[in-house]
Amino acid sequence: MFKRIWLAAAAASVLAPAAAAAEESASQPAPANEAQEGVLVYTPDFFAASNPATALDMVSRIPGFSINDGAQVRGYAGSGGNILIDGARPASRNDSGSGVLSRTPADRVERIELIRGGAQGVDMQGHSVVVNVMLRGEAARSQAIMGQLHLFEGGPAIPSARYDYAHRDNGREWGFQLSRTVAMSDSTGHGVLTRRGPDGAVTAEEEIRNKFDGGGWFGRVTWAGPVRDGRLELTGSLGTYVYEDRALFIDGGSLRRFAFRDEPLTGDVGLRFERPVSDDLTFEGRLMQSLGRGEMVSTAFVNGQQQRFEAERETGESIARGVLRWRRGANTTIEGGGEIAYNFLDIAQVFTVNGTVVPLPLATTRVEELRGEAYATATFRRSDTLSFSAGARLEHSTIRQTGSGADVERSFFYPKPRLTVTWTPAEGHQVRGRFERELGQLNFSDFAASTSFSNDQVMGGNIDLRPQQRWISELVYERRFNSDGVFTLTLRHDEIVDVIDRIPLDGGLSAIGNIGDGTLDRAAVNLRLPLRPFGVERGRLTVNAQYDHTRVTDPTTGERRGISRVRPLTGSVGFENDVPDWNLTWGFNYTPYFRDTTYHPDQTQFFELRDYTSVFAEYTFSPGFTLRAQLTVWDDFYIEREVYADRTTRAISFSEEQRINPRDFLQLRLRRSF
Repeated sequence: MFKRIWLAAAAASVLAPAAAAAEESASQPAPANEAQEGVLVYTPDFFAASNPATALDMVSRIPGFSINDGAQVRGYAGSGGNILIDGARPASRNDSGSGVLSRTPADRVERIELIRGGAQGVDMQGHSVVVNVMLRGEAARSQAIMGQLHLFEGGPAIPSARYDYAHRDNGREWGFQLSRTVAMSDSTGHGVLTRRGPDGAVTAEEEIRNKFDGGGWFGRVTWAGPVRDGRLELTGSLGTYVYEDRALFIDGGSLRRFAFRDEPLTGDVGLRFERPVSDDLTFEGRLMQSLGRGEMVSTAFVNGQQQRFEAERETGESIARGVLRWRRGANTTIEGGGEIAYNFLDIAQVFTVNGTVVPLPLATTRVEELRGEAYATATFRRSDTLSFSAGARLEHSTIRQTGSGADVERSFFYPKPRLTVTWTPAEGHQVRGRFERELGQLNFSDFAASTSFSNDQVMGGNIDLRPQQRWISELVYERRFNSDGVFTLTLRHDEIVDVIDRIPLDGGLSAIGNIGDGTLDRAAVNLRLPLRPFGVERGRLTVNAQYDHTRVTDPTTGERRGISRVRPLTGSVGFENDVPDWNLTWGFNYTPYFRDTTYHPDQTQFFELRDYTSVFAEYTFSPGFTLRAQLTVWDDFYIEREVYADRTTRAISFSEEQRINPRDFLQLRLRRSF
């Protein structure tokens, strides 16, 4: 199947010039306009055939753009998403660009700018492509109600709903959102587990029954308006939900039972202030605060033995950031600034077997990080075809961990250079290069103990965890044809320092830790092919394929292997078709296959998926009043384990294969704006 995907993408790249030369019908969408600095501008008429209800619907249709709400990297600079609204990212780090657009009516969009490679005064934050959604400023009031139902084969049926209100007048805006949210898993169902001994003989065969349920409430309030010759934006949210799942493994008269329940409560506040200092100098300041707390319980009943793992946690992040942007002439922008951040995790955990407490390393701990960063970046447009962006961030951080007998403090200093080059040798062709040092975000939960009862794992915490670092070299070639056809080829190489994976601990335990240096090599093909030249007037075919090859030295065996949870081959095929005469858009998305591997000191796990298909149709009753139905069907998925008798010989103690028949599910969504 993937061979056919790669062949289709290669064929499309050959067909692209022919498709570009084909005469366009007068009824097709108007092409994007080329603005200054190579920015592509899309006006609302480009999206009219699909009857978009929200700004997010419009951005999702932009050729050659994939929404990214932010990476798990350290610091605000570099972790923001690739969506700007009126030239800026949302005031809160926890309020994503797609989230803002989902509550913004489509009729409020004046235009959408697709910025490739960079533009004057635009903070790309490491992305090679971003969109800037420019909104109309006239006075108005809007409301929207959305109801949604997830119907899973064999249950459950989970309803959700949302109400959005927005009011703007005289440069001021305020609004709120209240929603009943869904907490769900699409990878549950019934199946069979087969266990084999070291000689391959079947030693057990269990029936698997798995189910879940979950949901909660979420609210957000926003305000923006002029303050002291500048503009102030405020936002705050509060959300809570409950998620639980249960699994039964039945073999004749024997029974293994597992249950999990999580109840988090989260909130955030964000402030953004921007004002001009002079005609060519602008200041932007941000304050962000997020807090959370929650309780988690995981239980297992196996062979008459009751295991229970409980955790109570509190988390928080505080960020203060200031930036000065200087537009030096028509072709150069220089910006500099700094930020300071404080993060913490306070967690208390208890592990019991038949009511008796079992000691765990770092079961109760507090982790705190104080981080400061200074940076400077310059963007220079050499000509209409060539532009550069170069800069560096200097980060110093101190991490302290206390509790469970630990009192450790460590400090780090990381310079993070970045260089990007954009070259447009001819109309429709662009080459983008990037060289950057990137630091991954630490998951503070990895400093503490954890469990996975169904996989026979109890993991200790790790006080020596360091951020993973990547030296990224990336080259992207983009070919645009017709009004909305795009072909891109991406080549990337990462030199990875302090790879984060699984490490062995004393006493038969393991933990998340740094296992040394590694590499990643990536080749990716993305194609959006308009089907007008092939007789489908408003049809679009999308093909995506990505190959990742990683290598690292296993800390237990000393052998070279891949990095856990990196899928070597992924891909998808999609089709969309607008039928304006019927007020209908329909299509499908198909993922044929992927497989990922997780390497532990005592076992290796494999997860394999095949034939994940979603078919959808959206009907527009009137502008802003839509009904969408989406059916998701997928084949059995596989979970395999090889468990070793010891860490020295790695002789197989037993192996397992779970074949799960997942629940197909139907989503129904009715949305009305007024």
